[in-house]
Amino acid sequence: MLSILSTFFGPHRAVSIYVFLKSWWLVITGVATLIAVFAGLLLLNDDGTHEHHSFLTVEVLSATPINGDLKNGVVASVRLPDGSATSVTSTEGPVARTVGTEACIEKRIYVGSGEPRYRFKLPRYCDAS
Repeated sequence: MLSILSTFFGPHRAVSIYVFLKSWWLVITGVATLIAVFAGLLLLNDDGTHEHHSFLTVEVLSATPINGDLKNGVVASVRLPDGSATSVTSTEGPVARTVGTEACIEKRIYVGSGEPRYRFKLPRYCDAS
């Protein structure tokens, strides 16, 4: 590597560059890798836009309070209208307290992927539908 550097930069400057790279190669490689990862995440990330699809009243299969207290939220398994089950999490205390044997969820469809996502809502949204 020293001979390659000396052909481009001259022998004295090549030694300085070689010593610098030998000392700092790990930091330089780490920073370049982090920049590449963050740039990739930024460029390939979905913007997260979604469309509201519907409000659904679903059966709750199991519900577990976060940290043992409903004011911190709830993690619940629910049975969707198509018969499949999914896990839905809410960290909002007032919404978490409404989860019992039934719960109101909002179905959202993400624009980019068409994937459905669900989130708990207050029961008044399902009653109005």
